[in-house]
Amino acid sequence: MRTRTLIAVPLFGAVMSLLAACAGTGTTSDSNSLTFVGYGSETQANQQKAWQQPFTQQTGIKFTNDGPTDEAKLKAMVEADKVTWDLVDDSAPVANQYCGKYVEKLDFSVIDKSTYPDGTVNDCGVPAYFYGLIFMYNTKTYGDHPPTSIADFFDQKKFPGKRIVPPEVNVGLLEDALLADGVAKDKLYPLDVDRALKKIDPIKSDTTFAKTYGQIQQSMVDGQVDMALVSSARAGLALSQGATFKPVWDKTIVNWDVLMVPKNAPNKKKAMEFIAFAAKDKQSAVFSELSSVQPVNPDIKPDYTKAQQETNAFAPAHKNSVVLGNVDWWGKNQDAVVKKYTAWLLG
Repeated sequence: MRTRTLIAVPLFGAVMSLLAACAGTGTTSDSNSLTFVGYGSETQANQQKAWQQPFTQQTGIKFTNDGPTDEAKLKAMVEADKVTWDLVDDSAPVANQYCGKYVEKLDFSVIDKSTYPDGTVNDCGVPAYFYGLIFMYNTKTYGDHPPTSIADFFDQKKFPGKRIVPPEVNVGLLEDALLADGVAKDKLYPLDVDRALKKIDPIKSDTTFAKTYGQIQQSMVDGQVDMALVSSARAGLALSQGATFKPVWDKTIVNWDVLMVPKNAPNKKKAMEFIAFAAKDKQSAVFSELSSVQPVNPDIKPDYTKAQQETNAFAPAHKNSVVLGNVDWWGKNQDAVVKKYTAWLLG
């Protein structure tokens, strides 16, 4: 799915360049168009097919697609009062973190809050789709003695082998480490980051900290790793490409991306209408089927493929394994956690 990496980097020079680039663009409004920003690749192509094309057919509103999602650029445009984006697909904590300052509050007279599960709606962002972080193992490696719990991912003595984990720290790695260390799922937050990193330390030398989600998928397909913490979308794609992996349905961290509107976006009203449209049953189901994710409305039942069904963290049989991420906590603490995690990676 996504390719963004949450690693702290110096932003001053980048922001200055972005401000200069934005200086001559202006914020003219074209009520017959929307600029949509996503992560690119097949995810954004699927958003065009499932959401944008039918919205254009219904309203005549056309789209310009931009990307990848870049918070530094968003902030620079808002601060320069030169916003050219109308809609952004980003991780849920960003909407919490930037709400009111860099992101518009949503118009809930247009967007129906009841469409979304309880606890997932923020003043500035609503779910675009849900995804799970699934623990999967290589059946060729472990044969008749496979791992059965999240604790096994962190047990190098009992289950030796190569691991791979996501490029983003805010999608479940720390939560999985704490669950493996005995923390109850209803006591996860606030996260004890130091304890989580201490739990990961013993497997650090045998773990690939992926740069992209595609890298995780390809490593599974090629048999280069024995265990993976992988997004549900990439898990399904890996199986469809012949990866000899199976999921462990013990604890599955579930997060979501949001659709949000940049502060002072040129076409705010139409952007709100599009967000409401994307959440409708047909649009949400089509995107879920194309992208191997879960619809925003849990009552929608997509027509999944066999591989998608095998990696569906939201299937009734696996519902007890789901652990919902806390986007409020991440929204308030993400910068500090990324800084600590980056130092630990480099240490």
